Amino acid sequence: MIIGGFIGFIGLIYWLIVSGSRKNYEDLCYLAERLKFKIEEPKPVWGVYQSPDLEGEVRGKQVRLYTYTTGTSKSKSTYAAVSVVPREHGGLTFSLTRQGMESRVLEFFGAQEIQVGDEAFDREWFIQSNAPDFLSVGLLPEMRKKIQRFPGKWKLEDGKIVYAEKGPLANRKRCDEFVEIVDTACDLADAAEVYAQHHGEGQS
Repeated sequence: MIIGGFIGFIGLIYWLIVSGSRKNYEDLCYLAERLKFKIEEPKPVWGVYQSPDLEGEVRGKQVRLYTYTTGTSKSKSTYAAVSVVPREHGGLTFSLTRQGMESRVLEFFGAQEIQVGDEAFDREWFIQSNAPDFLSVGLLPEMRKKIQRFPGKWKLEDGKIVYAEKGPLANRKRCDEFVEIVDTACDLADAAEVYAQHHGEGQS
């Protein structure tokens, strides 16, 4: 009975893994459909579905949605992320991080914070950029309103707008939110393109 119970327990765990991976893949299919992206055919290994990255074009920009992990063992964390490549960025870089421990560490090491003149936004976000004058006016009110809705970090670095927040792409509600995040990241990419046009560097 003990052996039978152990085998049954292992079987239950395996079934949960398989069904969970299938559900995750179905959610990714839903997200790909909403974004009009193609998605790879499933290649389950022992019944476990892999979670492919989603790649496509939105508003003329290359977009990628993916997950990644940090840490090991008990400290391991999963993040969902979006990257958008502006057609040009002129060398602009920036980061927007929620005020908290990370921002306090940055300040301790001398990082300079940018203010955009929106009291609520400035109170909640720690903003850095190599073009502070541009970013302080380039973050338009409608863009700030969109950014406020999501808890993750935004940055433009190495020619890519990247948004990341903790947790996998694991349900329809979160997938719907990431459709909006893609739209917001494209807005930020538009701002980078404006910067590039006005500064004439045309770096991409």
